[in-house]
Amino acid sequence: MTTMPAEANFSELIQKPKDTVARMQGSTRRAIRLHRRDDEDLYLTTAAQADEAVQVVDSTTRLFVAMMKSDPQAVKILTHVFPDAFPWVRFLPDEAVREFLVEFVETARAAVDLDNVSLLAPVIAAWKSTALIHADRDLHRELTTPASEDLGPVEPPEVPSE
Repeated sequence: MTTMPAEANFSELIQKPKDTVARMQGSTRRAIRLHRRDDEDLYLTTAAQADEAVQVVDSTTRLFVAMMKSDPQAVKILTHVFPDAFPWVRFLPDEAVREFLVEFVETARAAVDLDNVSLLAPVIAAWKSTALIHADRDLHRELTTPASEDLGPVEPPEVPSE
């Protein structure tokens, strides 16, 4: 079960920084979500905690890469257990699950190398959207059926002026 970080308004951090940081350090995750009125929430944690998260992604990725390189059976096994981590892959065709696994591991490796594990989130979101399309038979048919007629030329996109 995933635990949620402590929460506070950004203004609390500004007005009572010691109390807010103490709440963060006392939370299970050693983190606090800071709500901002007119912008995206912030997530405050210790540098050590952030480094540990990257280290976990890095070591897990290295483990998967090593397994996949050393034994062709590993890809098959990982593809088989992937639905435990991502239940929605059950709606993807078998080959697509394998493609997602490979892209996931390769992107995780590159993201860790760039010290930005958030680069993995768009990969997960894209594959989840693909699974959603496969789960909806009518939508899947609509998106995969060739158009019955030529709809004419496509205008090039406008280039924004500087």
